[in-house]
Formats: sequence, C-alpha cells, structure tokens
Amino acid sequence: MHSPTAQVVVLISHLQRPRQRSRLAHMVATLASDYPDTHIEVLDTSVTEALQVARELELRGEADVFICAGATAAYLRKHLARPVLTMRVGGDDLLRALGQAREHASQVALLSYHRIDQGLRAMAALFTVQVHQAAYTSLEEARQEVEQAARLGCRSIIGSSTVVELAEQAGLHGVLSLSEDTVRKALEEALGILDSQRIEMAKRRHLNAVLQHIPTGVAAVDNQGVVQSLNPALAQLLDLPLSAALGRPLQQLCPELDLQQAFAEGGEENRVIRLGSHAVVSNLLPILENGQRTGLVLTCQDTTAVQRADQRIRSTRRPGAFTARYRLEQLDGNSRANREMLQLARRFAASQSTVLITGESGTGKELLAQGIHNESPRWQGPFVAINCAAFPESLLESELFGYEEGAFSGSRKGGKPGLFEVAHRGTLFLDEIGDMPVSLQTRLLRVLQEREVLRLGGTEPIAIDVRVIAATHQDLRAAMEEGDFRTDLFYRLNILRLQTTPLRERPEDIALICRGISQRLLVQGQPPGAAQVPSALLPYLTRYGWPGNVRELENVIERAMLSARELLGEHGVDEQYLARVLPELSDSVPPTGRPRTLRASDLNSVGKAAQLRHVQETLDNCQGNLDEAARQLGISRTTLWRRLRSAR
Repeated sequence: MHSPTAQVVVLISHLQRPRQRSRLAHMVATLASDYPDTHIEVLDTSVTEALQVARELELRGEADVFICAGATAAYLRKHLARPVLTMRVGGDDLLRALGQAREHASQVALLSYHRIDQGLRAMAALFTVQVHQAAYTSLEEARQEVEQAARLGCRSIIGSSTVVELAEQAGLHGVLSLSEDTVRKALEEALGILDSQRIEMAKRRHLNAVLQHIPTGVAAVDNQGVVQSLNPALAQLLDLPLSAALGRPLQQLCPELDLQQAFAEGGEENRVIRLGSHAVVSNLLPILENGQRTGLVLTCQDTTAVQRADQRIRSTRRPGAFTARYRLEQLDGNSRANREMLQLARRFAASQSTVLITGESGTGKELLAQGIHNESPRWQGPFVAINCAAFPESLLESELFGYEEGAFSGSRKGGKPGLFEVAHRGTLFLDEIGDMPVSLQTRLLRVLQEREVLRLGGTEPIAIDVRVIAATHQDLRAAMEEGDFRTDLFYRLNILRLQTTPLRERPEDIALICRGISQRLLVQGQPPGAAQVPSALLPYLTRYGWPGNVRELENVIERAMLSARELLGEHGVDEQYLARVLPELSDSVPPTGRPRTLRASDLNSVGKAAQLRHVQETLDNCQGNLDEAARQLGISRTTLWRRLRSAR
C-alpha cells in the first residue's frame, strides 16, 4: 500500500499546448486508474511553459515526483528539487510502432525531437518496411517534416503526441512512439521512488524525534560551518530559539570553538567551552557520506551532567565491600577519655578536612575512621581502607594510584583504577601511614594538594573528590627526625587530630567492652556457661596491662568462652586451668594480694632513649621471631625491621 498523499505529476510537453487532451495524456490517465492509492495528475503543457508549471507545483507541495518524456525530463531535472523521471522511447517501443505503422503503409516516417536515432538507421536493411527518419526542434519544423514525409509517400508517421496530431491533421496515420509498457514502467519507477522517500522521511522523523528528546545538545553544520539542524537541548544551552540558530555560522553561536582547526584535523573531542552561561563538554566530529566529509556534528553536554554520570560510573565499578560497617555509638566505653574522643570524632565528621588518628595497635583506629565516615556527609559514598604496611612499595603504588594498560609487565588489560579513584566522593582510610615509603609519601602529598591522581603509565590526571583519614601507632615526629616521614606530609595530614586511649588507661570500660564481645560470640554459638565467663574473669581482666588493647581482649574473651566448662568450677575460676589457657592473665596479675608493677611491654610506652635496647631484648626473648616480637611491641613487622636496621 502506497501512501494516499503520494503525488505523481506526468508532464506531457508539446511544441504548442493542445486545445484538448492529447493521446498520450489519455493513455497515462487510463493507466493511472490501476494505482488508486497514488494521486497521479496528467498535464498537457508546452515546452516553454513546462518549467514554470513544474516549479509552481513543487512550491505548493503538490508534486513528489515528476514524469516527462525525452528532452523535457533532462531540462527539468537541472532546475527542480524533486526527482524527475524519463519516459524514454526504447527499442521495443520502436518495433511495436513500426509494426502498427506497417499495417497502414509500406513507407513509414519516424520523426524525433532534436536528433535522429542512429541505431535504427543502422538496422534499416533488416526491416520489411521503408523507414524515413527526420528530426525537428520547433513546431513549424515538425509541421514541415510531416509534409515532407507525405510528399515522400509515407502514409504512417511515428512520433510524439505533437507529431501524431500534425499527421492526423494532414490526413495521415499517426502512431505514438511511446507504448503503454513504457508509461507503466515509468509509473512503477515513480512509485518505487515514493516508497523510498516515505521510508527516508520516516527515518528522518524518527531521528528528529530522538534528537528532540535527548538531553545532549546536537547541531549539524555543512562544510562552510553553517548550522543545518539543531535540537532543543542545544538551543537551550545557547539561550536561543531554534529558528534564530538555524542558517547561522556556528562560530558566531559558539565563539570558543575552533571550527577551522576541527575541519583541518577532522574533528575535536572533549573540549570544555562556555555556551552562554553554561560550561559544556563539546565534541566536533566529521559527517561522512560515501567517504566524503559533508560537514561536522557538534555535541555538547553540561559539565554538571558529565560529573553526575562520572559519579554513577564510578559507583557501578565500586565493589560492594567498600562500605563502612561501624558507627561511632558502637565504640563501647563510658570512660571520660572515650566520651571526649567520640565527641571530637562527631565534630570532625562534619568537616571535609583530613583526619590523623594516632594510638597504639588494637585501640580501634579503623573502627573510629568508619564511624567518622558514617557520620559525615559522605556516608553514602565508598569507604576504602588500605594498610600501608601490608604491601611492597611497587604494589602499594599501583593499588593507591592505579595504572594504565601496558604500564608494566603483567598489567591488566584496560588498566585498573587506583583506590583514590575508587574512593571518589567517599573516604580513603590509610592505615599504618607511618610505614609508607618516603617515595610514595611524595606522590600522596601531591594528590592531597592537587586533588587529582595520575595513574602509572598515564599522561592525563584524573580529578578526585576524596576525604583522607590516616592512622598510625608510630611517633611521627620521631620518624620525621629520623628522615622516615616527610614533614610537609605530616602537616598536611595533621589537620584534625584524634588520639585513641590504650585500654590499660581506661579499665572502667573493660566490662562494657567485654559485654559487647561476648554478645557477638554468643550469637555464633558457644558452649554452656560461656555467658558467665566475662563477669567471672573481670577481676583478672581489669588488672592486666593489655599491650594488644581491645584486639587482645577480644582474643582472650573468645578463648575463655570456648573453655568455659573447664575454666569455671564450683568455687569460681580454676586458676590452674587459667594458667594453662590464659597465661597472660595468670602470670601478670595475681587476683589476691597487691598487684605487681606492670611491665612496659609496648614499644610506645618506652622512652626513646631505651627503645633500641628494648626492641633487641624483646626480639631475644622471642628467639628471633620477628612476627612475635612485633606483636609484643605493638608495631608492624616492617617498622621492627626498620628499627633494627637503623641500630646497626
């Protein structure tokens, strides 16, 4: 089914417009009835009037395609925008016409407009009828050629409608050179073009509908830089109506664009420019048709939309593990030191500044960092934690800053974002910051200053929005004196300072902390009597020095609850069994009598002058076991190794 609005105009031009409908016009009108879904209009006109008539129909939108005969089609095709098809006389038409003419005469004349058919002349010897050929360029010449043919004895004349009319006026037999098959073929071709136009129009309407609704601004310009099409989103960015932008040079509308360079280099990508009051990311790309550039397409997106998209992309790439599970209220303790620390932490959470948390190992520095994150405006963003002492220098660098594809041997295809990128719009927790190599401290300082990160092997920095919380159990001022920690990085980190309090200095919190630990363990399943263990052991727990702080307390409670049946006898705690299962409690603090003076086992509680001697003594007591010595000293293995090296 063809569209009912499809309009085909068949223009039959004569040397002089006939007073009544021509024979060819009658033929076309008869065939038109076979195409009821297409409006086919047949018009007789003169050669001189044909262009004017066709232009008027085109301007009024009353013609989608024209059909003409011979030279008229070639002439109109140069001056009209609509397609013009030709009803061209072919060999089959001539043979048919010759057959009809031979029935009336043995001599036949073929009169053609403008030139003689040379192919027919070459085949004249094959015909059983004598053919006389002549050409004409005006009505008077056509009349003269008809008269000449009659004088030569030609009683049948083959030619156009005009020639047929002149022949019949002279009493001769006229035969149309065009056949019904040729006319029908031209009509079918016209309908094929209309179908193609309809499909193209549907595609164009669909594309325009898409462009109308996409939020990205789009414009197409020709090779002179003149705007040919524009969508509402770009018109809004320009603060102009669509009609005011169409047909104008794009350079006038977007002065910051370099169209000359874009044409010369084949485009321009990801450039930030201003359009009116908007900052946008622009792209200029070539429009190619059959391998030839016919213009450029401009796309513009508001930078705020790009930033929102960037945030969504980063969030989708973020593993679900990068979340903070603990809140500040979960940090048990009613001691004054704990209350003051939590009060400061809540105050710091509202800020965007860097936080430095110091304190002994096992005092809950990461839990405190998670609590600050969850109390902050960044609570919906990622919380990314990394222990700076747990990685070799090269691996730590790639983990923090990421790398591009091919940055080093074995690098992942496509590269990998670093933890700074992963923590975008969230918090990055750098634990054991005092153990970070000095070379990486320099890179970290730059990231904190510039708020952008450069991947390994990369050339373009990536902007980040990250809050850093750092933690250490080391004395950073002493590390600065020894050249192990950069002074400028220390002052960049030491903006908001939190000091955790060791467990031995707040024994009043032990009962509450034990209750929380035991409740978590009981949920996992424990032997009978396990619930009574923390309260039974409380006198022992409050007298112990806790060099491992809360982490050590958790270990002790879990071990004790698993041995509840043997540990708790009819008369209380079985001290002999206590000595075997929990020797640290049995050896350090007798439950009766005066508590002995606590041994300073933690390295941070020892004066700087005696540190090296204390480190060596502890290592000797551990038979050279670095891991055990580091645990007892409350420092990392890396720091212990560094201290031993500096003593040599």
